[in-house]
Amino acid sequence: MKKKWLLTLAAVFVMGLSLSEPVQEFLGTEIVAEAAVSLKAPSADKKSGTYTTGKSIKVSLSCSTKDADIYYSLNGGSYKRYTKSISIEKNTTLKAYSKKSGTKSKTVSYIYKLSPKFSLSKEGENYDKAQTIKLSTDLSGVKFYYTLDGSKPTANSKKYTDSGIRISETSKLRIIACKRGWTSKYITESYTIAAASDSSESILDDYTKKYIYSTLSDKHKRLYKVLYEGISDFKKEIDVSGFNATEDDILKVFTAIDYENPQLIWISSGYGYQYSYIGDIVQSVKPYYTRTKAEAEKTMPKLKKAAQKIIDKALSYDKLFDRVVCIHDTLIDNTVYTLNGNATICCADGPILNGKALCEGYSKAFAYLCQSIGLDTICVFGYTDQNHLWNMIKLEGDWYNVDVTYDDPTGSTPLCLHNYFCVTTKKLSKDHKPDNRFTIPKATSTDYDYYKYMGITVYYDKNTALAALYKGFAENYKKGIMRTEIICDPSIILDIYNDMSKNAITGLKKYGCNPGEIWIGCSGNTVYIQK
Repeated sequence: MKKKWLLTLAAVFVMGLSLSEPVQEFLGTEIVAEAAVSLKAPSADKKSGTYTTGKSIKVSLSCSTKDADIYYSLNGGSYKRYTKSISIEKNTTLKAYSKKSGTKSKTVSYIYKLSPKFSLSKEGENYDKAQTIKLSTDLSGVKFYYTLDGSKPTANSKKYTDSGIRISETSKLRIIACKRGWTSKYITESYTIAAASDSSESILDDYTKKYIYSTLSDKHKRLYKVLYEGISDFKKEIDVSGFNATEDDILKVFTAIDYENPQLIWISSGYGYQYSYIGDIVQSVKPYYTRTKAEAEKTMPKLKKAAQKIIDKALSYDKLFDRVVCIHDTLIDNTVYTLNGNATICCADGPILNGKALCEGYSKAFAYLCQSIGLDTICVFGYTDQNHLWNMIKLEGDWYNVDVTYDDPTGSTPLCLHNYFCVTTKKLSKDHKPDNRFTIPKATSTDYDYYKYMGITVYYDKNTALAALYKGFAENYKKGIMRTEIICDPSIILDIYNDMSKNAITGLKKYGCNPGEIWIGCSGNTVYIQK
């Protein structure tokens, strides 16, 4: 009878039929005891995905089963009991399970990717002149690389520096932000730049478009016109009796004409004119011409022809920066500094035609070529360790100092330097002082500073420079690169070289590098170590 009852009961369960009330009563306690305890897996308050952020993210876990404990693991590590929100500081796979009364839930996984959040100082849109784009982020350890031609940037693309990204023409800027352990972030911005205000149309023969003239009073502008026309016609004596001009007036205007009109190769700074006067009022000016009208007329066609070759070369570049670099470098490559020679070494034809010049010749040749492509450029007289002439040039609304003479290397240095290419007044003032004969603009922008524009680090402190050189060589040597060099301010080059002569081997050993015999040297503004 007992067996039959059990079979009947089994049949009832199989068929899914309801038990009779007596049977339920008979089996009730036993059924409850065998029911499985339901334990839910934990859940996270953030879904799997990529999070663009400027800091780590917090993830909280919870379980709907009361009094269940949660255990979690990060990136395959050991499991820990969950007690507080979890800080996700890099790309992370989070795994978690619940546990209660010895029972363990299924394991769930969440995948979190972090991408660097950063901002641009100016978004892509239409601009009427060149722009400098600065990048910023609250994260440490982020490196930016970019392209301007729309191609996808990589770690081999141009690296972003604190000087920013110069957009001087219509461009598609693409940036990649990289951080170790994070997913790289890409961003694309399109910039439309209107035609530059500095055109290639020459202002060489139009003094009314030049800077110094624009700063003069009406009286001095009228005096400028009379003197300019007289000098252009090689007049032996120019009547200025109607201007009530003093000697200071004449000096100021004559100097202005000389310093911003390099095409007048028959006048020269420092010994320009004589004058006659009644009382304090100048009646006439007798310019001193360094060559005759016939000589000038013979030279000018040759000068224009030679200059045009340099101009054409410069204009073959699309970017204004490259055009000015071309003029600067071509002058240096083709000119030898000299103290000996006739008047040409003080004029534009000295470097352009003859390949020899004083500082005055370098400056006037640079002004001649830059004005020929529409760039307002003046010569500035002042002092270094002696009387000296250099330039100021206006590029896209900002003024810069350029000293071509000081960038021309001496001795065995084969290539030109760029220590004085488009530098600020503050930087130039370390060793240059203008005489303030007339008002000159102040240069504050660093947009076209050569080394910043090119993303090249320049060292101004000896110890910092040496550390960078030793560390750089040690890292390169491990890669099989046998030469490492850095760019330094000229004022510390000799100190660095002398220190290296005594301590280079010791300095390299600090970075785990013992290459044996090495060569050290300096060239221009560069110091190097070579195996």
